[in-house]
Amino acid sequence: MDMRLWGDSTGVAQLPVLELLAEQGYQGVEIPVCGQGSSALKLLRVALEELDLEVTTSTRLPPQANPVSPDPAVRQAALDYLRARVDESAVLGSSMLAGGLFQAQGVFSGKPPSDREWEWSRQCLRAAAEYAAGMGISLAIEFQSRFDAHLINTAADAARMCRDIGLGNVGVLYNTFHAHVEEFNPARALPAAGEQLLHVRLSESHRGELGRGQVQWHETFATLDFLDYRGWLMVQALAVGAEAVTPENIWRNSFDSREQLSADAIRLIRQILRIQRQ
Repeated sequence: MDMRLWGDSTGVAQLPVLELLAEQGYQGVEIPVCGQGSSALKLLRVALEELDLEVTTSTRLPPQANPVSPDPAVRQAALDYLRARVDESAVLGSSMLAGGLFQAQGVFSGKPPSDREWEWSRQCLRAAAEYAAGMGISLAIEFQSRFDAHLINTAADAARMCRDIGLGNVGVLYNTFHAHVEEFNPARALPAAGEQLLHVRLSESHRGELGRGQVQWHETFATLDFLDYRGWLMVQALAVGAEAVTPENIWRNSFDSREQLSADAIRLIRQILRIQRQ
């Protein structure tokens, strides 16, 4: 379960939420790393281990740390930012850092992506991945819709970037929300990720309760089964944040309650998997 449903800064204050998720049957959580500090992350790691919850981490790049900026200083800041998030992931015990790591979310050039931007992003990601490899951490690159990014919008784009980086600890993050916007259908999009498919986020078309939107869930799971995907299935939903503006532009909650959403999501996943196995 993606903990961003409960806010962008997860700590021991969310222990009751973590306990609830463990009771509901979740095997792991995805924690956003954003400079919480080593001490807070160590305490959180202890709590997760006591609950027998595995962990992955996520981040998003701010405008001042953009791998595709024409300013070399901003590109260096992006690499420094990613390395810091890798460090935090290691403290938390995560073996994967996920997100739209290829550019700052919501920052656009006003033009189609250029070869120069692609190379800038590739260089940044390769350097970050080399750093992460030393800690046993993989990078999962999430392709994002045209409303969030302009460089990598499809599974095929993300797979191409992984191939261009050429390191074994870099893979594709497939998010059903972004795929719903940009792809024709899961049966074509997921195979485009190919051997690079590393991580899957299950997110509804309105970012709310799974099964009450337009995402093709049965087709998605059938294709994942056909591809023999064995990685994480990370439930993702987002809520109105405490800040006035967030990069995801969530203006209303598309669920009754966070607790009900997490319960219904794991129930839906189990139901679909059970049908597939019959």
